[in-house]
Amino acid sequence: MEAGLSQSAVANALTLSQAAISQIEAGRRSPRVDELASLSNLLSRELDYFLIPMRGQEQVLGMTFRAATAELPLPDLQQALTRFIDEIEAQPHPDPQLVIDAVDPEEAARETLRGTSQDSVPVNVKAIARKLGVGFFLRPFPDALSAFLLRGEGRAVIGVNSNQPPVRQRFSAAHECGHFVLRHADESTFDYAVPATSDGEPPGYDWQNERDANTYAAELLMPADRLCQDAATTSLPRLARRYEVSQEAMSFRLQNLGLRAA
Repeated sequence: MEAGLSQSAVANALTLSQAAISQIEAGRRSPRVDELASLSNLLSRELDYFLIPMRGQEQVLGMTFRAATAELPLPDLQQALTRFIDEIEAQPHPDPQLVIDAVDPEEAARETLRGTSQDSVPVNVKAIARKLGVGFFLRPFPDALSAFLLRGEGRAVIGVNSNQPPVRQRFSAAHECGHFVLRHADESTFDYAVPATSDGEPPGYDWQNERDANTYAAELLMPADRLCQDAATTSLPRLARRYEVSQEAMSFRLQNLGLRAA
């Protein structure tokens, strides 16, 4: 076992049996995403060590993942990530035209909109990403994986699941732009897209970063100043269509702004 750890110590850290650890070591069982995050912390290894094992380790990547479940199998994630990197590696990378200085997520979103001349809705998330110097690619991923942001060696790219509904693609992309702008991708985290339970936060999850990325995405896609004008005369379904977001996201946004009752 790496780092001088016994199977028993690893099993306790991952809340697994020693038999399960033996199966993982022997390649007969793959760790889930949540187990991978625990293992990464336990061994003090970056996620790219596990996810891109055949690539040079001199390039340390910051990664953020937006996954619908902690039980996404590691081989599926490895395969999707490796194929994605292979496909986009030779693609031209956009030069940044804008650097966001604000650290408050809402102000950072407003600064982004001003700096990219996005003064109408729906906002063009892909154009925003490219002006930030972030490559943007739609690719088919496993259903449980919505999007991710990879950052390293002066490059940053967002991968978004092309199999998911367009409104979800847009929010996931805006969420990952938030991670980039707020400089969360300097470390590796998972957003499991589920709330923390009474047992605590899932491994690898940073609730503050995820909340800030969601706040950024909401202000970017549904700017408060514009929405306050539109909400007075427009129904929820029409607002969702106009801003190209889900009705659930629009309803949540209206409640947060005090424009509709919960």
